[in-house]
Amino acid sequence: MHSITVRDVSKSHGARLLLDRVSLVVGAESRLGVVGPNGVGKTTLLRLLAGLDAPDSGSILRSPPGLAVGYLPQELDARAGETLLAYLERRTGVATAAEEMDRLAARLGDDPDLAGPYHDALERFLALGGADLATRAAAACAEVGLAGRLDEPLGSFSGGEAARARLAALLLARFDVFCLDEPTNDLDFAGLERLERFVDELPGSLVVVSHDRTFLDRTVTRIVEI
Repeated sequence: MHSITVRDVSKSHGARLLLDRVSLVVGAESRLGVVGPNGVGKTTLLRLLAGLDAPDSGSILRSPPGLAVGYLPQELDARAGETLLAYLERRTGVATAAEEMDRLAARLGDDPDLAGPYHDALERFLALGGADLATRAAAACAEVGLAGRLDEPLGSFSGGEAARARLAALLLARFDVFCLDEPTNDLDFAGLERLERFVDELPGSLVVVSHDRTFLDRTVTRIVEI
């Protein structure tokens, strides 16, 4: 069983207070929708849950501490010259896990005490699906209509293709908790249907920000309004 417990968390952006003493529990197999006007802190809450930002006050407890929490932003956050495959490796956490393995492996000869941390890094790489990511990526991209494009730069993708790339990253990811920010943006009907099926089959937990009430009605069991 896993969980994320948010206790009396506050977070400001500059002089603006976005979240004021928020408490929330995301349990195992939670299906939680987050709604509210633009600019009230919905994305901030997702980033806090994912560990990308730290609260100004309060605490966030992840159980177990190594809980794999993934965050999918609203926009395709492509880096300059990044290919579709490199994007998928990064968004699934596989790229970071591989970098940590390589870093530790390079130092193992001089420091045998790093064998334990290297083993942990390898386990994380495998748990995130790194061993067969390229094969699975080809299949996922074919499923969403991006067959044969793994080596293409994301900068050449249209808005609809970018949305499909984000969907492919979801289909490939193996997180315990998924934090999704407006995942329905720019998806066509086929993409929306595949997204809903992904959520239905998801063994982990879901926290999703969306203005699409129909999508929320079909996919979540609790609503948090900010």
